[in-house]
Amino acid sequence: MKKALLILLLVTTSIWHTPGDAQTKRKVVFGVPVTPPNVVHIPPYVAKELGFFTENNIEVEFVTFEGGTQTLRGSVAGGLDITGTSSDPAIIAAAKGAGTKVLGSYSHRLSQSMLVQGDIKSCKDLKDRKIGIQEVGAFNEVMSRAVLATCGLTQKDVQYIPVSTKGRVPGLLTNQIDTAILHVDQAIVAKKKKPELNILVNLWEPLPKWLYAAYIAPEKEIANNRQLYIDIIAALIKANRYIYNNKARVVEIATKYTQQDSDAVAQTYDILANAGAWPVNDGLPKDMVEWTINKQVELGTIKNEDKPSYEKLIDVSIVQAALTKAGGRLKGDKRWD
Repeated sequence: MKKALLILLLVTTSIWHTPGDAQTKRKVVFGVPVTPPNVVHIPPYVAKELGFFTENNIEVEFVTFEGGTQTLRGSVAGGLDITGTSSDPAIIAAAKGAGTKVLGSYSHRLSQSMLVQGDIKSCKDLKDRKIGIQEVGAFNEVMSRAVLATCGLTQKDVQYIPVSTKGRVPGLLTNQIDTAILHVDQAIVAKKKKPELNILVNLWEPLPKWLYAAYIAPEKEIANNRQLYIDIIAALIKANRYIYNNKARVVEIATKYTQQDSDAVAQTYDILANAGAWPVNDGLPKDMVEWTINKQVELGTIKNEDKPSYEKLIDVSIVQAALTKAGGRLKGDKRWD
C-alpha cells in the first residue's frame, strides 16, 4: 500500500512539473505574402526570431506565397490560420462575402513607388507601354490602375505583362516590362543596377490615405479561437515596437530573410522607420480604411453596392484586446498618429 502511494505521488509530481509549453503550445500556420520577403514584410519574422510568439505559447510555421492575392486564396480555402496580404484583395474578398476578417496590419501606410524606364517622364507617357502586374485585382495591378487614373488613362490604354514579385526588378532591367510597383528595397537595388530607371510617382502622394496591408483570418477560426488570435496580434504588435528601437538586430534579421545586401536593407530600414511604416498600435484607423474602400469603388475593383462596412471588414475587438495585452496605445510621436 505504501509503495503504491509512493508511485502515485511520484507520477503526480511529474505531471505538475511538466513544462507549461509542452501542455499549451499552439501550432499556427502563418501565410506570408512574398518570398523572399521585402523589408516591409519583416514583422512576423522578427516576432519569431525574438521569441515573441513563443512567449505566448505559439509555435509558428510560415508558408510563403508569391503575393497577397495567393495568400488570401489560401486563407479562404483553409489550412492557414492567419495571413498577410495587401488590403485590396482583402477588401474585395469581404465585398464578395468570403468569410474572412482583418485583424491588424503589418504596414498600414504605402511606401512603394512606380519605377519606370528612363524615357517615361510623365503619366501620359504610360500609354501603350508594358505595365508589369502580378494579376488583375492584386496590389501592383490596383496601384498601377490608380497611377493611370491620375492622368485619365485606364488599363485599356496599356499592355499588362504578368510578372512575379521576384521578377519585377529583372523585368525592368531586361526591358521585359516598362513599369513596376516596387518596395523601397527593390527600387534601391534596381536603380543601383540600372541608374537610368526613373521613379515616376511615390504612391503615397496620389494615395495618401490608402491602407496598404492587413492580417486576415477565417471568421470561423476567430470565433473558435479568440484568445489565440489576440495572442498572435499582441506578439506582432510587440515586434513592430521592437523594430523602431533596435535597428542593428532588425537589419540583421531582415538581411537573413530578404537575402538582400545589408547596406540596402539598412537604407530601407531608415526610410520605413522614419515614415512610420510599421504600426505600433492597431494600424486600422477608420477614416483610412473607409477612404481605401471608397477609392476601390472609384477604381472599379468593387461595386458601390458591394463595398463592405468597416465593421464587416475588421474584427476590431481582437486588435483592441491585443493592444491592451501589449501595454496599451503608444502616443507622443507623430508616426503613431
